[in-house]
Order: sequence, then structure tokens, then C-alpha cells
Amino acid sequence: MPRPPKPPPELLDICKRWSETIEGISGNAARMEFFQNELPGFLQNQALFEKLLKNIKTGSPYPDLRQAQMIDDEILLYLNPKRLFSLRMFLYGPGDYTPIHDHNSWGVSGSAVGELGVIRYGRQDDGSVESFAQLLQAAPVYLNPGEIELTRPLDEGIHQTGNPVDGTTIMISVYGSPIRRLFINRFDDKTNKVEKLYPPRIKKKMLALQALKNFS
Repeated sequence: MPRPPKPPPELLDICKRWSETIEGISGNAARMEFFQNELPGFLQNQALFEKLLKNIKTGSPYPDLRQAQMIDDEILLYLNPKRLFSLRMFLYGPGDYTPIHDHNSWGVSGSAVGELGVIRYGRQDDGSVESFAQLLQAAPVYLNPGEIELTRPLDEGIHQTGNPVDGTTIMISVYGSPIRRLFINRFDDKTNKVEKLYPPRIKKKMLALQALKNFS
């Protein structure tokens, strides 16, 4: 089995340093605080982001665009071997926003290029009705390059992110260790519907298992 492509040395050095440090930090709050202090400086590394974009343009093995993620705009840059954190890039065109969704972990995100829009939602129902969620939208927040925002897991972190203007926005996110849940929730605030969104690999396994029932 071929080895996954390695990040450029300058990015790998940063992620290794983060990995060594984060292992000595206990608790989600303290780990989140570490990345709150680290990410703004990382977002200033324009030469690195230019290199990553050129790699994507030329079809370089890294970053690996063949790895399907839950969100279409999402590109995995680094996964800590012990899954203590992951580093991800999101590319948004003009007016592009993710669906409204929650998260399985804490996150620290910010803009490396362009203006980043963040819209948060508060859940008004108690979650007792299957496939139903009533959301209340908060005022949008707009981040300039180098500015960051925090995301918390489950109902505390329901939001959508994207590009409110012309041009392209690059969002960089660090996410912590996920809780033991195989899906995230995707919300529709107009119909009050909520559905489970599984990683592509797990979804295919579930569909295969369901299809196998036809052969019983």
C-alpha cells in the first residue's frame, strides 16, 4: 500500500512541534488555548499557502485531493498520529458557504486569505424529536486575515462558514480529538430539518450493508 504523501518540510516541522507540545497539555480548554496562540502566527505564512495552492493547481500528490471529506471545500493537511488534532484547509469561492452543521470536537479557525464569514446558530428545541431542529441565527461575524474564531462541539458549535465577498477565501482550521460519534449533523433552518452526515467511507459501508440485504 503506497504511503500517504508528506507535507512540505516547513509545514511538517510546524505540525511536529505542535504534536510534541500538545502531548504535554491535558484538557480540551488548555489545548484550545494553545492553538488560539499559535494559529494567528501560522496564518501569516503566505509563502506556505502559495506553495499549497500551486501544488493543488499542478496536481501534486500533496495535498491529497482524493481523500473525500465531509465538507466539499475541505482539504486535510495534517492528521496527528494519535489523532490529538488535525489541520485542515477550506477554499471558498465568492458567496460560498458550508451547510449549517455542528462539530464533533473543538476547533480554532481563521482566515489566511480573504474575508471569512462565520454565522452561528443557537438550538431552540431540546433535540427530543428525530430529524427536527429549530435554530436561531446570531449576527454574522466577519474575520480579516490573521483573525480567528473558536468552535465548540455538538449543539454549542452549530455554525456555517464561508466567503461573503468576491475573490477567494482560505480558511485554516485546527480540530481537536473527536468524540465517539460517526457523524455530524447538517441543519436546514428553513425547514427545521436535521440529518446525519457521515464520512464518505462510512456512508458507503452503510449503503453496502443495506444493499446486501437484497441477497439474503
